[in-house]
Amino acid sequence: MLASTLMLHTLHIQNLALIERAELRMADGLTVVSGETGGGKSLLITALKLLRGEKANASLVRHGAAELQVDGEFRLGDGVRSEAIARFVEDACGGVVDDDLLLVTRIVDAHGRSRVRLGGRPATLTALRQLGAMLLEIHGQGESRALMRPEIQCETLDAFAGLADLRTSFGRALARARELRRRLAEQAAGARERKRRLEFLRFQHTAMTELQLGDGELAELEREHQVLSNLDAMRQRLDEALTVLQDGDGNVADGLARAGRAVQAAAEIDVRLEDAAARLGEAEELIGDVCRRLQSGQAGLELDPSRLSAVEERLDEIHTALKRFGPTESDLRDNLAETSRELERLEELDAEPEALLGELDRHTVEVAKIGRKLVRARAKAGVAFAAAVRDELRDLGMAHTEVRVAMATTFAEDRLLDEATEHGPVPVDIEVRINPGEPFHSLRDTASGGELARVVLAVKKTLADQDRVPLLVLDEIDAEIGGRLGLMVGKKLHEVARHHQVVIVTHLAPVAAFAQHHFLVNKSVGGERTRSNVRQLRPDEVEGELAAMATGDGADASALKQARRLVEKARERTQDS
Repeated sequence: MLASTLMLHTLHIQNLALIERAELRMADGLTVVSGETGGGKSLLITALKLLRGEKANASLVRHGAAELQVDGEFRLGDGVRSEAIARFVEDACGGVVDDDLLLVTRIVDAHGRSRVRLGGRPATLTALRQLGAMLLEIHGQGESRALMRPEIQCETLDAFAGLADLRTSFGRALARARELRRRLAEQAAGARERKRRLEFLRFQHTAMTELQLGDGELAELEREHQVLSNLDAMRQRLDEALTVLQDGDGNVADGLARAGRAVQAAAEIDVRLEDAAARLGEAEELIGDVCRRLQSGQAGLELDPSRLSAVEERLDEIHTALKRFGPTESDLRDNLAETSRELERLEELDAEPEALLGELDRHTVEVAKIGRKLVRARAKAGVAFAAAVRDELRDLGMAHTEVRVAMATTFAEDRLLDEATEHGPVPVDIEVRINPGEPFHSLRDTASGGELARVVLAVKKTLADQDRVPLLVLDEIDAEIGGRLGLMVGKKLHEVARHHQVVIVTHLAPVAAFAQHHFLVNKSVGGERTRSNVRQLRPDEVEGELAAMATGDGADASALKQARRLVEKARERTQDS
């Protein structure tokens, strides 16, 4: 049984390439997926990759379907990791974990667009990637080649020793120091050009700042200019209106007043006219208000004649500035803000170089300090890591293989910023000696694919013991090992499955014999459509599948006898360990 109840409980797939619909009830321990080549085994790995947040494209959607959907139901339990996962889901999107079950959904439509739901709530693909890294790891045949890269070897050793945070700190400190050095170089190289640019920016900044353009000022000035440019016409129109309303013979105001008095008198006789009398009273008040407004407007036309000249001068000033920095008021303000930012940046660069140099010296010392700590920790962990991998290799038929972690234990601090990488101040190289008496060689120079695959498996087993993730998925990483070592590999995977839920896609019957749960994937054609079908084998069907994996004929008596013997050997080896 797993040490933790955290595991993938159910995997549901719909319209993923050849898989129209499949539901896998998962369990702890070692799960094997087998089937003929091209039957669709890799689609199960693809489904898990989608749940991990990896890239997807429209070609994955089954022909004729609008979208594909993959649902993973993860059972959480007690423990720090389960608590961290539940907290992450809630923080990321407000999703909830009901009855210790977390539902993770990935949908990809026919245009390649993705949608994500975590705990029943919409979430981002970035959040899914972060969550996926907490839930499962997927290793394929390409992992053998990936482990040859120096940066992957650094990450592998750090994962074993718990040094990932220290490596991250080193990378950040290195990046900061290099940025300071870049700024110093930029300052020295571009001093003359920067001075010219500063003068130009200061001139522009002064021109825009001294303009002091107020919000809506341009529109208000243009309105005022329209009035001031037409004072005579305005006076004439207002005089004419006031004459009609209140000043001339038979003006509207007097007429309304007389009419109002007459209707009011009539209303005293017939109360039904009271409303009409009130309406006339309102009209009289309205005309009075209009006349007062017109008189106020008339008075406002008696302004200082110099005001028109001042308005026109201000408008010319604003329009000139907008031609240079606009064309709109908003554009001018954006230009001023951008100019201010660039001016601030260049003035910082133009500051005393000694201050920047002092900061660079302090950060370089910090990089070296973290680097020495990282190197010491890696050197110490490298001995234990190599011993652990060596022990695993002995179980895999490589009893004489030696492993060591080669790395310099010192580095030149004056060249640190030039030679270091974000992974550390000195490179890490996993070296192996396959045959006694021969020299050690870098892992990247290991010729045999089978030997390399076993080294990779030993490394994965060593890392799995560090309890990194609950679900470990292996996609045919045993492809180059061969049947002779299959029982050894199967036993090793069974041991990993004591502490992790392990899913492996394999063609090797000796490996599959160790399965605690076995799924078969095959293709069928019906209704002029091809489908990949997934089903879990019953215990009485397992030997037939193992026989088919070994010989291609699941009904052959000899093959069945061989398969039965494989299962017996697997049971014996797991009972012994």
